[in-house]
Parts: sequence; C-alpha cells; structure tokens
Amino acid sequence: MPNRANFQNSYLLRYLVIALGCFGGAAWFAYDGFIGYPHKLEYTRTYEQLANLDEVEKSKQWREIVTKNGWPPHIPEKKSEEIEKSITQQHLFGGLALVFGLIQTFFILKARGSWVEQTSAGLTTSWGQSLPFAAVTQLDKHKWAKKGIARAHYMVDGSQKTFVFDDFKFDREPLGKMLRDLEAIIGEDKIIGGPPESSAVDSSKPNE
Repeated sequence: MPNRANFQNSYLLRYLVIALGCFGGAAWFAYDGFIGYPHKLEYTRTYEQLANLDEVEKSKQWREIVTKNGWPPHIPEKKSEEIEKSITQQHLFGGLALVFGLIQTFFILKARGSWVEQTSAGLTTSWGQSLPFAAVTQLDKHKWAKKGIARAHYMVDGSQKTFVFDDFKFDREPLGKMLRDLEAIIGEDKIIGGPPESSAVDSSKPNE
C-alpha cells in the first residue's frame, strides 16, 4: 500500500468555522444595511422635518407621528448623515465578509479529498504537482520545528519550483516519513534551517 498523507479533517473544520463566521457576519451586516439602519433613517428624517417648529408643537406632532407609525417615542440619538454613513459601512463590511466567506469555501472545496502520495522516485499530489527527490536542490526547515512547515526547492525542465511539506494540514506520520526519505536521498549538505529528522530522533533518545 503506497504511503499517502490525506488532508486532515480538523483543518477542514477550521476552514468551515471561518466560512460560517464570515457568512454569519455578512448576514448581520446585510440586515443592518438593508433593514435596520434604513428604518432608523426614515425615523430620524421624519423627526428632522420638524426642526423649524417650536418645542411645544414639535413635541405634539412627534407624539402623533410615532403613535400613528408604531415607532418608539424617544428622540433619535443620531443625525441622518451619521446613519447614512453607517449604512454605507454595513454594505462595505457585509461585502467583505461575503468575499472572505467565499474564499474559505473555495479552500474547503479545493482541500477536501486532497492528498500527497509517495512514489518510487519522489512524491505526487492530487492537485497534479510532482516532486522528484533527485531534483531537490535545497530543503528549508526553518519553520519545521515550530510550525511543521518545510519547503523543498527543486528544478524541473529548467524551472525552479517549491513543494511545501505541511504536517498541520496533512497527516503527520506519513508526511514525516516522506520528509525523512527525502533527506536520506539529498544528504545533509542540502538541508538548511534545522537538522535532519534522523538526527533529531537520535538526539532525543537517552544515552545507553
């Protein structure tokens, strides 16, 4: 059975939570921008139309208006210009939240069912990238110890390419084996930013 690292469901769940949060925020902003604040704007503009009346007549007409429309009797706290700005902001934030939600949804669809598989000569992936171990010119492990990310730089047909090992997104054990097999082929002189995995394992063992 080939050594395969599948995309972890826990990371898909992160994408899903972010997407739902974005869509929820977009719905909230949409409600305020298209229903909540426009209602307040109508309420405030109606009150502002009474500005030229004396206080007694203004109070009398305002009571009649709010009673007729079923509005709360309190005086609007904000001016119509402020509410108009708030409406614009709600539309803007709602649009941004929707875009981010769609981006996260794209990540979910792209990542779902993706995998990295080891072949006799290197690695192949579900998205069509291949990494021949013999073509690797450098393995960068600066982020491997803390973030589980290593970058293999390699040459194919005269073009410089990069393959990213990410054991937070993909199954850790099979991906770790792929990395160790790569290191065994390229040698320590092509590894930067950290020791080979075999050395890390050996150093963690107690002295006999």
